[in-house]
Amino acid sequence: MDYRKYVLAESVGYRITATARLVINRLNNNFKARNLPVTHEQWAIMIRLWEEDGLTQYKLSQLTGKDQPSVSRLINNLEKNEIVTRVSHPVDKRTNLIFLTAKGKKMQVGLIEQAQKTIDDISKNISEEDMNTFLKVLTQIDENLTEEQE
Repeated sequence: MDYRKYVLAESVGYRITATARLVINRLNNNFKARNLPVTHEQWAIMIRLWEEDGLTQYKLSQLTGKDQPSVSRLINNLEKNEIVTRVSHPVDKRTNLIFLTAKGKKMQVGLIEQAQKTIDDISKNISEEDMNTFLKVLTQIDENLTEEQE
């Protein structure tokens, strides 16, 4: 490829990043419009805890693809807002287990509704067939990039 013909705004990486930013902004705005005091990053932690409450910070880091310091900061903020609580591991006192509080559990329906609204916003005017093709292509891109790292 001739580097002189490269157009940033037309590159796959640029387009994926720009679109991801729009999706994140829409999700955050949908949460905010419903007075749900959570960001998309905190949402990623919470949804894992709805699937399995009482995970370690390390496991949450693995499940969300975020580094441990980032997860720790997210948990600190969730804890400040009384959405999660840290409990010492019964065997390994150096490890904390993260649990949703009653307030955090109560937010599940509202947050999922807003996540679904965001998906509906994203999918507007796109056929189911085209969306399925798009998701297959994204999956292949993920696999291509994961293979290169191994």
